[in-house]
Amino acid sequence: MSVHQKTEPRPEPTDEQRAAQTEELLHGDPLPMIEKSIDAFRRDLPVLLKKRRGRYVAYHGDERIGIGRSQIDLYEECFRRGLTRDDFVVCGIDEGVFDPDEEIEITSDV
Repeated sequence: MSVHQKTEPRPEPTDEQRAAQTEELLHGDPLPMIEKSIDAFRRDLPVLLKKRRGRYVAYHGDERIGIGRSQIDLYEECFRRGLTRDDFVVCGIDEGVFDPDEEIEITSDV
């Protein structure tokens, strides 16, 4: 027996609500897992630049989920693992991802 429950569609947020949400995302504290993921990416970036420049990488905290040519493939892999958008980051492997004046020493560790 199958039970289908009708749900009411969510009302669209108002412009004020959207503005408040955007403001929170831009100026609020980063989510802990996102912050940890960005730290791991920053840590690994010198090696990634040497070996995988121009590709994309996904992190869930300290765990590197994967490296690929497509952001979409990495997003799909993260979602397939049951992660939510608040659990991971997908970043391009390029020198300019952080402060353009920041010098990054390219090494071959990792």
